[in-house]
Amino acid sequence: MTNHTGPLVIAFDGSPSAIEAVQRAGGLTGEGSRALILTVWEPGLLNAAVAPLPGGLGAPVPPPDVDQIEELNKSESDHAHRIAKEGVRLAQEHGLIAEAIVARDESSVAATILRVADEHDAAAIVIGSKRHSAIASVLLGSTTEAVLHKTTRPLLVIRPAEGDS
Repeated sequence: MTNHTGPLVIAFDGSPSAIEAVQRAGGLTGEGSRALILTVWEPGLLNAAVAPLPGGLGAPVPPPDVDQIEELNKSESDHAHRIAKEGVRLAQEHGLIAEAIVARDESSVAATILRVADEHDAAAIVIGSKRHSAIASVLLGSTTEAVLHKTTRPLLVIRPAEGDS
């Protein structure tokens, strides 16, 4: 891919497109390439799940319990570590020398991917792209698109096989 000596940073969330990205990156870069398997977890999603709805339904809603939020965040972090370990196992099966990196999302998944790539002077970023309808892409945004527009590093986007979503 490049004569740069930094590792690949492979975004891995355990999805079919992320699995395919790891498998194909191993085949493209050759045996023994270094890779960081990056799993980003988003604590704000869990906080939103226990936060009261704005305006409510006419009944008072108690504020979220801080201990419960911390417990949920720990659970989410632990889950991210398990996913990253699975990504490392998969990468090693495909000839990569892999290490897990788990990062807490501070602003967006794309910004976290870019930050980790910069911190480790990545040779390239590898990301699996999910197929979305045009409407879903507008509503959901696209981590892949955000990384593409903001990175100065080589970016390998693995599209899912035909028929996969």
